[in-house]
Amino acid sequence: MFRVTLYICVFLLFAAPSQAQHRKYIFNRLSLKDGLASNQVYCLYQDKKGFMWFGTANGLQRYDGRKTVMYRSGSANDRYVPSSPIHQIFEDSSRLIWLRLGEEAGLFDPQTFRYKKAVIKPKGEVQPRAEYKMFKSSTGTVFMNITRNSLLVYDPKTNVFAEDDSHIRLPAGWFANTIFEDPKNGDLWLGCDSGLVIYRPSTREVFSRHNNPNHIPLLDEPELQKPITAMFIDSKRRCWITIWPLSGEKTWCYDLTRNQLLPYGSGLKDRNGLYGEVYHFAEQSNGVIWGYGNMTLHEFDSAQKKFHFVRDDHIDDFGIKYDKIFSFYQDKEGSFWLGTDNGVFVFSPERQFFNTTKYVWHNGKIEEKELTINGIMESKEGTIYVASWGLGTLTWDSTMNPIPNRIMNGLPKKEIDLPLQWCLYDDTAHNKIWVGCQTGRLIIYDKATKRSSWYIVPGIDYKTIRQITRDNKGNIWLGTQYGHLLKWSPGTGFGPNFLKGFQLIQNVGSIIYKIVPDSFDGIWVCVHNKGLYKFNTSNGRLLKHYKAGGQPGKSLQSNYVLDIVRYTDSTWYVSTGVLNKLNVYTDSIQIIGTEHGLPSASTSSLELDREGSLWMGQMNGLTRFYPKRKSFTLFTQRDGVINGNFFTNASLVKRNGDLLFGNNHELVLFNPKNLFVRPSPLEVNITDFKLFNTYLAPDSIMNLDKVRLRHDQNSITIEFATLSYLQRDKTTYFYMLEGLDPNWIRADLGLYANYSLLPPGSYIFKVMCRNSDGVDSPTITTLKIQVGPPFWQSWWFITLMVLLLAGLGYLVHRFRLNRLLEMEKVRTRIARDLHDDMGSTLSTINILSEMAKMKVNKDSSKTAEYLNKISDNSSRMMEAMDDIVWSINPMNDSMQRITARMREFATGVLEARNIEFSFRVDDQVAELKLNMEERRDLFLVFKEAVNNLAKYSQCKNAWIELRIRQDKLVMKIQDDGMGFDPGKADSGNGLNNMNKRAQSLKGKLSIESTPDRGSTVILAVPLT
Repeated sequence: MFRVTLYICVFLLFAAPSQAQHRKYIFNRLSLKDGLASNQVYCLYQDKKGFMWFGTANGLQRYDGRKTVMYRSGSANDRYVPSSPIHQIFEDSSRLIWLRLGEEAGLFDPQTFRYKKAVIKPKGEVQPRAEYKMFKSSTGTVFMNITRNSLLVYDPKTNVFAEDDSHIRLPAGWFANTIFEDPKNGDLWLGCDSGLVIYRPSTREVFSRHNNPNHIPLLDEPELQKPITAMFIDSKRRCWITIWPLSGEKTWCYDLTRNQLLPYGSGLKDRNGLYGEVYHFAEQSNGVIWGYGNMTLHEFDSAQKKFHFVRDDHIDDFGIKYDKIFSFYQDKEGSFWLGTDNGVFVFSPERQFFNTTKYVWHNGKIEEKELTINGIMESKEGTIYVASWGLGTLTWDSTMNPIPNRIMNGLPKKEIDLPLQWCLYDDTAHNKIWVGCQTGRLIIYDKATKRSSWYIVPGIDYKTIRQITRDNKGNIWLGTQYGHLLKWSPGTGFGPNFLKGFQLIQNVGSIIYKIVPDSFDGIWVCVHNKGLYKFNTSNGRLLKHYKAGGQPGKSLQSNYVLDIVRYTDSTWYVSTGVLNKLNVYTDSIQIIGTEHGLPSASTSSLELDREGSLWMGQMNGLTRFYPKRKSFTLFTQRDGVINGNFFTNASLVKRNGDLLFGNNHELVLFNPKNLFVRPSPLEVNITDFKLFNTYLAPDSIMNLDKVRLRHDQNSITIEFATLSYLQRDKTTYFYMLEGLDPNWIRADLGLYANYSLLPPGSYIFKVMCRNSDGVDSPTITTLKIQVGPPFWQSWWFITLMVLLLAGLGYLVHRFRLNRLLEMEKVRTRIARDLHDDMGSTLSTINILSEMAKMKVNKDSSKTAEYLNKISDNSSRMMEAMDDIVWSINPMNDSMQRITARMREFATGVLEARNIEFSFRVDDQVAELKLNMEERRDLFLVFKEAVNNLAKYSQCKNAWIELRIRQDKLVMKIQDDGMGFDPGKADSGNGLNNMNKRAQSLKGKLSIESTPDRGSTVILAVPLT
């Protein structure tokens, strides 16, 4: 009894420190390599949309969960955010963002990227070491506190910070260091250099130790009448106050409900011997209090009533190392963002569902060890047993506290292979624990006597025992590194005949990774590079052998079989790196690989939880497969799985539903139910819009009813994200451009959609997401885009072209019609001329011919006269015919041809009469163009005038001129003949024809003559 009591006391003595082991958090870090402008991050803020804003030593940045965007001016333009350190960020009611840049402050508009600097009017001269701090109350009032100077209030109308007693007042001579608003009643608590001040805005009262009419106990507390540097009121109505008396920093907790000062600041000075300061406090949504500052990140343990220091001496992929924490911010999903001098750290203490442990009971005490875990077992008492390589059998209680065990006690130390363990089995039927070891060693631990025996199993050639299990008939089955499959019959007992109970059933010739019995007298054996076997438990006969390379739909993906788990009576899942869904009734096999969403083709161990999900240990983390939705979820470091290399099938489902997975570093414990408590995917936000290589403000873009682009602005890139840090690695995005893409496109290459050379048209960009449980985002984010056509494809240009073509067609039609009409007119004119000239002349010739025939024998002189007339008429008819043919010949369209014919005619007529004449033509006349009608009429007027001159003038000289005078073609024919009196002259057919032709030319014909003084015929034809 004394020994048992002593053992319990020793156990409690060493177990106590295990309770003090603080929970290890998983921190994810953003640094320069992730796009931060500087690792010095002073402030953090999440806007209403979900974007995270970082104030760094090199300016302002925005983070969407994937990438950071820099906001600063490339020049000294005061309309943009300066490239200066940003020390404070918060949002006002109009969604403008307040920025404090040292001793400067201003408003930043994220839609236009514009920055408006505010005017600060301190009271008198500001001391060199004064600190500027901004504060916004719940009513939206913005304050600027300048230590040892003044507390200023912002006036949005004048854009000025100035003193304003109507908003806040301090006792005379008191200066504020920190401000906090009581969330219960809106009172403003001001930590000053002389103590605490409470200002009540509703009554404009100021309470301090010098003015305490309501007898507020806290104001009279002597310990708090020192300079106050940090202050916070938590949800339990406890006020955390840090003071700086002469003796150094000290933190108190004052219970406002009980009016009691509590010494809960213990532990805040625990900084591994380094100097530090508390800047401020923060509270998780579950009530956990944190303090942070210079060499300060402390979590308050409500059970121990003290703070625990959180910091790693050496930075790694999941720890935190810092000198200063400037900002501590909780986002909408409950994650905490820490702005430090070493980048941004993110952790989610309330959502860190995976708990890892390296703490074991070793050499009589709890130690942290690197563990190589090969097998896990839970006893009926709830104790967890682990078979490890090198440390032997390790145990934890049901709450995962390390506890000692006696399995290795009394075993010979010279048997160095006994601590090299691979598997365990809890033989509840005999109250024993079986442990398989290296080189064929087997440990049997009797839980009743707490003694162990060890054996060398016969028939396996000293090969490692990799698996131990029991079938439904009570037989124990062993599998070895070299493929020995043994069965132990319990009838031989654990006495001297124990080893005689082993029987070699099969030798499959390769490593046996797993042995799993079923409920139908079958035993399933997973073998390295040999496939999957099923044997009969009674006679050892081979029932099934599944392997790769056979008939499609009936073959495994690989012969490298690591694990098998029963899902239903008919369906089993087999691990060969990928999943193989086996129907044991039909022997059909469905391969489920990376192309179906499996995160990695490195699956080893398999476990089925109570919710029907299949859990897989992989080389890159733990994966959950939900068969009903055919969805996969990968859990990695971000979720608390620190070391994700699970290459052995060391796993277990505990009786309470928790899961355990082991690897080469630690033991991982989690409740799978907690991991199903996931929110539906957030709405997808368009985070950036890039036109060619130019970024446009996404906020401004999304406020447009439609993005309108020119035809040459047709290459765009649209970036998107859910603005969720927690779900970013477990969210799949789909997008499409309606009007171009026929189907949804999965965003596998990145969270962007790139479209080059978009044709003109109307489009709607759509994007949605789906979480790991197969749940789609509640809405589809849309953006309308209009790419305008080039002007030659615009409606107005097309309409104009149609009208132009119609007009052109009409003109062509009119031209053809006019040509036809002209041709018809020519034909009519020719017919008329032929009828008038030729017809009458031929009729005259016919009559004269008949008369000549009648006189030919009777009157020869008369006959000769008739013949002469016939000859004259024939000559005139030939001339007329020649005129008609000449006028319709297109080769005679030029004035040179017309004047040449005129000269030729005049020469023939006038020279026959011995009349001297001159024929002058201006050079400009040769450039004129006359149509067929005009040149015929002009020529006939000329011909008639010349004929008359030759017949009747009796002149000796004649002058013919063709000139251009005042936009008119003037033809002048003059002679020095006998002349006549125009008033007494008989106007015959010749003169009438001349007038008609002049009218046809729209010209004017004038005849001037005086007896004995010659005649002049003038024809003036307008040229326009």
